[in-house]
Amino acid sequence: MDEREFTNSKTGKLVWEQNGMYYRFEPDHLPFKEFMPSQNLINSLLNTALVLGRLDGQTQKLSPEEVTLLRMPFILKEATLSSEIEGTRSTLTDVYKDEKQKETDVQKALDNEEIRNYAQALEYGLKNISQGITEEIIKEMHKILLQGGRGSDKHPGEYKITQNAIGKRQDTLETAKFVPASPQNAPFLMKNFVEFVNNDKTLNVLYKIAIAHYQFEAVHPFRDGNGRVGRLLIMLILCKEKILCQPLLYISEFFNRNRSTYTDSLFDVSSKNKIGEWILFFLKALEVQANSSLRLIQELESYKKYLQETMAGVSQSPKMHLVVELIFKNPFITIKDVADEIGMTLPGASNLVHKLEQKGVLKEITGKKTRKLFVAQRILDIMEGKQNV
Repeated sequence: MDEREFTNSKTGKLVWEQNGMYYRFEPDHLPFKEFMPSQNLINSLLNTALVLGRLDGQTQKLSPEEVTLLRMPFILKEATLSSEIEGTRSTLTDVYKDEKQKETDVQKALDNEEIRNYAQALEYGLKNISQGITEEIIKEMHKILLQGGRGSDKHPGEYKITQNAIGKRQDTLETAKFVPASPQNAPFLMKNFVEFVNNDKTLNVLYKIAIAHYQFEAVHPFRDGNGRVGRLLIMLILCKEKILCQPLLYISEFFNRNRSTYTDSLFDVSSKNKIGEWILFFLKALEVQANSSLRLIQELESYKKYLQETMAGVSQSPKMHLVVELIFKNPFITIKDVADEIGMTLPGASNLVHKLEQKGVLKEITGKKTRKLFVAQRILDIMEGKQNV
């Protein structure tokens, strides 16, 4: 870590580690005393709050059934995008398909597992935040996130016991871009972190979430998985604070698209005290992604309504609408899925699936005569934001 880059550090201090001959950054406890929002920041806050309010309002208009259909696709989308920041190659399509047809590429199978773990960790957190966000919840989410695959040997659910660093794979503690808090201080900083998240009333909630995300990444309390846990916590706090009633937001898309700015902005808070610039970037991420979520909800709901109306004219079966809902849960589907989920005979399920195939809603992708796998490609295109859908 180059101490010359830390020209105006006010959110913590550089500490020289004599035993290892490197600098590390020890964050101050929250809240940061010198933070005062500029008028530009206040204006951005108002715009962001307005869009988030619109998203939450739209979500509250949805029926429980509609929320159930949308919730997991949104969680999986956020999980995929957040994991992509850390280097996974899997797409949303890969994750959905893997549920029906096991991935043979070993690395991609591990990517898929990490993404499913992320979704499971978020669901766990959302179910357990009624009394606040605790260290136990954070540790359990980390444990779920790293279970199996690549993370199982990196002390899941436990704070780091050796010094970690942020940089390139080949970096040492001496050459890394950023060396976060020491293992000795991390537990104390995390106690302060949850106290701030749960009880601070001095800041607007959206400012607080931005600062909390910065602080978590500056502490980097775990050996691995800190970026993903930090982004999980954004959604958790938004829901805990009742900014959103459902996790229908995928903020990692903005971070992923602006990855260099994302990481540089976090670094500049530590090195140059650019708290305002970081919060401005964070608010823009929330605003852009809330608008994106509104469009995605509208597109999915519109297409579902179109399919329900169209297929009602093709099939008189009272169960066709259930098949349509099934492909929104996972766009990859088999005849056996339909029979099992809806409670039909295989011939009856086959008849409904082939009607959807004849209308171009589903496409068979294996070329086999048995154990066929169908995909609703347009739903995937909508979810992945592809054009001409």
